[in-house]
Amino acid sequence: MLKPLKITKKTPIEEIRGLKTSTKIYIKRDDLTGLLISGNKARKLEYLIADAKNKKCNTILTCGGIKSNHCRTTAAFAQRFGFECHLFLRVRGKPQKIYTGNLLLEKLLGATVHYITPKQYESRDEVMEAYAERLKRKGKRPYIIPVGGSNEIGSLGYLDCMKEMKGFIKKEKIAAVYCAVGSGGTYAGLLLGKKLLNLKIDLNGILVCDTIEYFKKEILGICEKAIDKFNMSIKIGEDDMNLIDGFIGKGYAIPYPAELKTIRRMAKLGIILEPVYTGKTFHGMLKHLRKTRYKKVIFIHTGGIFSIFAFARELTEVID
Repeated sequence: MLKPLKITKKTPIEEIRGLKTSTKIYIKRDDLTGLLISGNKARKLEYLIADAKNKKCNTILTCGGIKSNHCRTTAAFAQRFGFECHLFLRVRGKPQKIYTGNLLLEKLLGATVHYITPKQYESRDEVMEAYAERLKRKGKRPYIIPVGGSNEIGSLGYLDCMKEMKGFIKKEKIAAVYCAVGSGGTYAGLLLGKKLLNLKIDLNGILVCDTIEYFKKEILGICEKAIDKFNMSIKIGEDDMNLIDGFIGKGYAIPYPAELKTIRRMAKLGIILEPVYTGKTFHGMLKHLRKTRYKKVIFIHTGGIFSIFAFARELTEVID
């Protein structure tokens, strides 16, 4: 098995107090894995950057939306370990003249930013492959990381997370774990962990983009590649997945009033969520819990605090 870099902290599981629900909700604080290197992307990148180092690469390429937490974390890893970093960011219209949030941090960290259109983003893998070939001709040794760090290597980070939670899950008799599904790697890793550790829990993934059909295919593909590459003695099928739709709103990274109110409500309890992943997921979980008989659940906080500043206008309206 590939050894990760192991620079992030083991994160605590805390009970959320002051939230009036019939279900006891615990929160896995993966927002506390670090600062610039933080959130769920950090767990994946510990493996991906380790793989890049093992392959003697010196340049990292990856992609994401203009507010991408993954790209910011990748830029931080690249700076720390001496990689050149190229980010391919999806942007609608003209790029920002004044950098904010994750984009500001990426620029400060020295990443080279390439803006691409939504149409180009649909072929992002081909775009990065073509650019990697250009870099090779210049003597560089590029390593391409997929959107969200979501592949069989990145998924190992959330297999580790499930291992961290195993004892707590059994001791507290946790009925379900909830996480965001935005590229599939986090859910895939948790599912691999659930199967390998034989945990009798529901694993509920709340979609923040795309469709259930799309993610069943993506997650199954990641799991099958991981099982094959790392010789795991388990089988996973689409029936093992529990994906929940209905909380995306008008689209990826587009907040809606009910979600923003949930973000505001949780902030008053000391938990900061953001409108792209954790806000939609926590809001969706609260709605979903009303249909269940779960007594105790865990919410995976996947971080993303820096992206919240890109939604200052929307959140100001909720606060005021």
